[in-house]
Amino acid sequence: MKPLVMVGAGPGSLPRIVAEAAEARGKPLAGYLDIGPDPKPPTTPLRRLGDESLLDDPAFLAVHDLVVAVQGKERRTIFEAILAAGGTLPVLIHPAAAISTTAHLGDGTVVSAGVIVQSDARIGRFCMLNTGCTIDHDNVVGDSVSIAPGAHTAGYVTIGDGAFIGLGALIIGGVKVGARATVGAGAVVVRDVAEGATVVGNPARPLPPKPR
Repeated sequence: MKPLVMVGAGPGSLPRIVAEAAEARGKPLAGYLDIGPDPKPPTTPLRRLGDESLLDDPAFLAVHDLVVAVQGKERRTIFEAILAAGGTLPVLIHPAAAISTTAHLGDGTVVSAGVIVQSDARIGRFCMLNTGCTIDHDNVVGDSVSIAPGAHTAGYVTIGDGAFIGLGALIIGGVKVGARATVGAGAVVVRDVAEGATVVGNPARPLPPKPR
């Protein structure tokens, strides 16, 4: 495996999660790249290798693997730009996670400590599986999905691209969560969630639209 470089930094939680997962698996990060107009150094001491201009450098991309530690709307754009330029985005799995041998995880997905992914689950690209969440058998999870700590899905759940599943949420078997939907913290989802909707409560219900 090539040296692993973190794209983006700053004092937030994701750079620390990435750095700790790499350290725990015995192959610490080789350094990081700054991203954006006002970059901040990571809390974890790491060597700065340069800025985002290196993502257009074929020589740099040829000898490094990359893991993206940027959050927000630009996260997926950065992933896709790296792949388009020929960069590689391996899956980063903390050794304290348990991943079924029949599960599949897409490029650039980060898996935190305590995560469980069961048999025949399909996790898309660029996902973030946070501490202690569980993805049960035969789930299909799209690209750029973020699942918060302690959230759990039953079997045969489908989660669309860009959805967010909040802290401690529960999703019963067979439910479909639409693309870009948000499931609030602690919600118990017992029926399908429409694209772009936000649901909260037990049982989870859509929030009313905001008044104009």
